Amino acid sequence: MKYFLTVIFFGLYLLRADPIEVTIIYGNDKPDRVINTEYTEGMSALDLLKKVSNVETAQSGPFTFVRSVDGVQSVVGKFGWFYMINGEATHTMAQNYVLKDVLTMTWIYRVEACY
Repeated sequence: MKYFLTVIFFGLYLLRADPIEVTIIYGNDKPDRVINTEYTEGMSALDLLKKVSNVETAQSGPFTFVRSVDGVQSVVGKFGWFYMINGEATHTMAQNYVLKDVLTMTWIYRVEACY
C-alpha cells in the first residue's frame, strides 16, 4: 500500500501545473495582452501559445512556424513572431522548447531579423 501511494503521489507531482505569465506583444496592430495561466512540465512553448491564443502555423520541412496569433499575420521576410523565455531568446523552435522552471513567456510581433 505504501508503494502504491508513493506512485500515486509521484504521478500527481509530475502532472502538477506551474504558474506562468504569458505576454503577447502585437506591435501596432492591437494592444498587448498579458495572460496568467498554468502549464505542465513537458508542454512546448508552442503548445502553451496555442492554449492562450488563436494560432495559425505553417510547416516547412521539420519546422513549424507561427504565422498568425489572434489574427495578426506574419509577412514572410518582413514581420514575424518571435518568443522569449524568462526574458531571454532561446534560439530553439517553439515546437521543440520544452517548458520547465519557466516564469514568463513573451511572444513579439516584430521585424524579421536574426538575433
